[in-house]
Amino acid sequence: MNLFISIFGGMLLTALLYGAARLVKLSNFWAAVAAAGLPSAAYLFYAFYNWSGLDVVTMHVVAYPTVALLLYVLYESRPGKELHVHWVPQLLIGFFLLLTLVLGGFVYIAGHGLPPALAERLLPNAKGKTLYTGFAGVVEHGEDAAKSIAQQRNIEARLAKMGWNVEVIGLDGLAREHSSEVSVRLRKSDGSGVNGQDVRFALSRPGQAAPTGQLMREVGSGDYRTRGVLPAAGVWLATISFAAEGKNIVLEHAVGHE
Repeated sequence: MNLFISIFGGMLLTALLYGAARLVKLSNFWAAVAAAGLPSAAYLFYAFYNWSGLDVVTMHVVAYPTVALLLYVLYESRPGKELHVHWVPQLLIGFFLLLTLVLGGFVYIAGHGLPPALAERLLPNAKGKTLYTGFAGVVEHGEDAAKSIAQQRNIEARLAKMGWNVEVIGLDGLAREHSSEVSVRLRKSDGSGVNGQDVRFALSRPGQAAPTGQLMREVGSGDYRTRGVLPAAGVWLATISFAAEGKNIVLEHAVGHE
């Protein structure tokens, strides 16, 4: 879901729900509770199945109640009396609105990078150069990361010993919100294809555990294909996995840009 739509569309929905609740004669308090709770619960349900990061979720669950709180405070005064909002609620509302804008800016920069005109002003020696300022992901450290290097070398050695050749085609064509075909070709030393394999393809951020991935369809002669799309800007890891003589083979390729 587009971040702009989910944030500001959800805030608009909160305001509409508040108005609808007042039309059905709910009190100001319960109208604000319903207006904040329904969009927040709906988004949390969506985020559970489409996880986009704790920062993005926090930004949404802060934005919706902030709108409801603002409406609650504005319409709390009694009829016939001048509208007066104490400075403490004003400060709280201003803080949460500012927090939403700041978090939204950070999330945008992480996914899309700084606008080129702004990057040229803020970054040294950046004028006239191609800049990639989006977040490239977290590089994993520790014992598991050290093991993965040796593991990759063992996989390469095992494939060479078996006489298998793995060719991956189409990763350079992967782009954000644009589907592209990815092909994996498994060949033996004599050039014949390796058929009947469960070859899977997955995309994940660097440092994150790769998902199970989607099963690639076999089109014959050891050729396996699927279509992929980058969920967002930045660097991604394309993971290709299959079994070879009882051993699980996992190959990783960096895609996207830094």
